[in-house]
Amino acid sequence: MHVEDIKAALRKQGWTLASIAKELDVGPSAVSHALTRQRSRRVEQVIASKLGLSPHEIWPQRYKRGRMNHDSVCQQTGSH
Repeated sequence: MHVEDIKAALRKQGWTLASIAKELDVGPSAVSHALTRQRSRRVEQVIASKLGLSPHEIWPQRYKRGRMNHDSVCQQTGSH
């Protein structure tokens, strides 16, 4: 899903990035970054649950067969 589609779907369910951040006790930028570039399994899982989807359905490029694709995440983030 495109990040703007995710945001729109959240808004339709009555959620904002700020409200999700407050629920998770993180800054709004942490939620925003999880949508676009910095991976956070915790944030991804919460967003997915709010939308009634699995993280794999929202971010198939980040997951392989429903599990975290560690190699691609490390390549994208530059970590190991």
